[in-house]
Amino acid sequence: MNKIKINLLSHGRFHMVDLTRELKKQGFDVKLYSFVPPKMCKKYGLCNEDFYSLFYILAPLVYISRHFKSFDKIRNIIQDVIMAIIMRKCNILISLTGFIFAPKKAKRNGATIIFERGSKHILEQEKILKHIHNRKEIEVIPSFNIKRNLEAYNIADYISIASQHVKESFIKNNFNPNKLFINPYGVDLSMFKPTLKKNKPYDVIMVGGWSYRKGCDLIIEAMKQMKLKFLHVGSIVDIPFPTNIPHFTHIDAVDQSKLINYYHQAKIFLFPSREDGFGMVLSQAMACNLPIVGSPNSGAPDLKEMIAIQDCITIIQDYTIDSIINAVNQALQQYDKLYEVYAGEAVNNLTWEAYGNRYANFINKIISDKTQHLL
Repeated sequence: MNKIKINLLSHGRFHMVDLTRELKKQGFDVKLYSFVPPKMCKKYGLCNEDFYSLFYILAPLVYISRHFKSFDKIRNIIQDVIMAIIMRKCNILISLTGFIFAPKKAKRNGATIIFERGSKHILEQEKILKHIHNRKEIEVIPSFNIKRNLEAYNIADYISIASQHVKESFIKNNFNPNKLFINPYGVDLSMFKPTLKKNKPYDVIMVGGWSYRKGCDLIIEAMKQMKLKFLHVGSIVDIPFPTNIPHFTHIDAVDQSKLINYYHQAKIFLFPSREDGFGMVLSQAMACNLPIVGSPNSGAPDLKEMIAIQDCITIIQDYTIDSIINAVNQALQQYDKLYEVYAGEAVNNLTWEAYGNRYANFINKIISDKTQHLL
């Protein structure tokens, strides 16, 4: 029997390299088409035959678009067309929502199309981002991107998402819930391990882009009022980091393999994101046994339902300083009395292997249903 052919389309690495690797382990014939450098594909476990990298072909276009933002639209169309031309025929196509031409071609050739959506429905995401900037008239997401996402939703046979709040955003916009597949992202447990050490130099850590979207303006005010020692690891996006405050420490983005060194320096993890499809850093923090303060618009509520000691994940009630202060105090209380790994068996459901198993079962059901329909 011929193996099921699965093509995967991606701009960057995201989780798509991990997904390719895990689906290969499940016995599928996989091929990742992306702009990820070959060296990085191999670093994360892929062989030469598992991927087709357009990194060197598209590097000049990426360079131009970085200096001329108006070129982004042209670059997106060019890279989509190139993907459509070089991509092999397949049974299943798993694609990020930025591609249109390639998925349409695959669908014409009989493939089932699964789009990967890392955030809320694009229209809900736009509403939240406009509210963050308090500017109804500005274009927080290019209209070109919105149009392509909406077109992708229409093409899709299924959309793979990572959390319940993302599912609700699609249902709110009249998308068929039977076409939604919730599959929380994985974490490499070899990189993130728990510690019960209590003597830590920082009270609170946040990992990720320092931005309004991640709620970092709220973090600043809450930490200032509470006078807690705060550590941020990641890039600075659109809000200045308060380097003039002694108990605030910033570390530029580091390789994922080094993050554990920083997680283990803090008591709790704070992630009041206003809009995040899931937030893989939440899973990393959980694997390191840090009590979490998360938002309802992230994967924190999903993780809370999975863990053994649910009080170790606190969800903020709203996006106010008081709400964050209350939640942080609750998390610190949990930290003080935490002398065991709070995730229990849940952490085993958040490995990349478990993520791949769930995806493989979903694909096998699609193939089975399609076969039954043809009989």
